[in-house]
Amino acid sequence: MNTHATPYFHRARCAPASWQSSLLRLGLLLALSISVSACKSETRSHEFSLQTVGGPAGWPVWVETLTFNDTWSGPNGDLLEGFDQQPPYSGTYSFGAPLPAPQTMQARWFSYRTQTFYEIDLALPDMLESLPRWYRDYPLSRFHHALTVGLSGHGEVQVGWHAWCRNCADRSEDFYAPIVSTARGEEAEGATERYRTRTQAFIDQGIFPSPW
Repeated sequence: MNTHATPYFHRARCAPASWQSSLLRLGLLLALSISVSACKSETRSHEFSLQTVGGPAGWPVWVETLTFNDTWSGPNGDLLEGFDQQPPYSGTYSFGAPLPAPQTMQARWFSYRTQTFYEIDLALPDMLESLPRWYRDYPLSRFHHALTVGLSGHGEVQVGWHAWCRNCADRSEDFYAPIVSTARGEEAEGATERYRTRTQAFIDQGIFPSPW
């Protein structure tokens, strides 16, 4: 007589394969949707120009290079004043097409007064949330928009966002928001003799005393 009871194995119940597949597909679709939305936000482009200022008065600079995200660039040349103005008022440079908000800015400039070269590679704060609000509050149908960059003869840097009314009699509706209130470039090597003639012209005009 067999006295050993036949063991009873409890079989765990598993979810149907079709249910597992549906859950997996749902998860993949959700992840893909989040990824696509993030990419769209990161690459959204806006219509804006560039305003560059130097100075302040008596501290003119020459901009050798000015780039954003190490890809698109602004103009080079003399910047005589405007650094101490917020918002700055200067001419604008058109990029010719909408662009995404820059994440970094690279600049190299020369201070005539101190005969010093400066360089900076500056990380800019995230503007993904701010820009849609600024364009909503200051629509392109009524306002110009510009990224503003100030490079001073002291080696300082300012970055901001400026919107101003296209056809207003005064500037009461203008908007300005600092993006980087203050930063400082590093002194760099360079050929100061290239700027000697231009420096002498500023001295002759009484803009600043001779640095020599």
